Amino acid sequence: MSGLLGQWLARLGEDVAGMSDALFGDKVERQLDQDIRDLDDTLHRVRADIASTKAARIVGEQHEQDLRTRIAALTAEAEQALRTRKRTQAREAAERIVALQSHRDKERERAESLQARETELAHVLEQGEHQLRRLKHQVDTLRASASLQQAQASVARRRSTETAHPEPALAPAQRARQRKATGGPDSRATPVSPKEAAGDAADQVLERIARRIKPKAPSPSTAKR
Repeated sequence: MSGLLGQWLARLGEDVAGMSDALFGDKVERQLDQDIRDLDDTLHRVRADIASTKAARIVGEQHEQDLRTRIAALTAEAEQALRTRKRTQAREAAERIVALQSHRDKERERAESLQARETELAHVLEQGEHQLRRLKHQVDTLRASASLQQAQASVARRRSTETAHPEPALAPAQRARQRKATGGPDSRATPVSPKEAAGDAADQVLERIARRIKPKAPSPSTAKR
């Protein structure tokens, strides 16, 4: 498991490095998503392997401890037999001790091997989780970059449209006069400057004065004279 994962991580590292200068697009994003799923599944199996290895090591350590207890009891039995000059009984106890010691040594070696495997798998898991975080960060960066590019493209299209169809320079003034003439709600929203108001009042005064000084038409009696 650890060897396969190590090879997979090495291949994935090369793939990610090769993507650094590649075009960011849906294809790259789909590949990264697939790599994330594959790595996540692999790490799930590694975690399960760590758990089973740890459980086997604990069982082996308990078995080794039981063997040590039995060896200690047989050792005490052999010592007692020797004190009472029961050499045959002591010999039998010694033979059983040798067998149990061989079994104990095998259990110890197995436990040490399981401990080494557990340590190796924990290291592989740490590397894989680091790689997984890196891939997820790269996907987030890729998606943020794509969103930014889309926003920039939208702004560019809008500016291009405005440049292709510019608004006439007098259009705002014309719209203001139309709103004022129609008495729409926008006419109230657009304030009139004091200068414009004074100009309109002056025009009205001039019209009144012009009407007063305009010569009146002569009456018929005055024309005969």
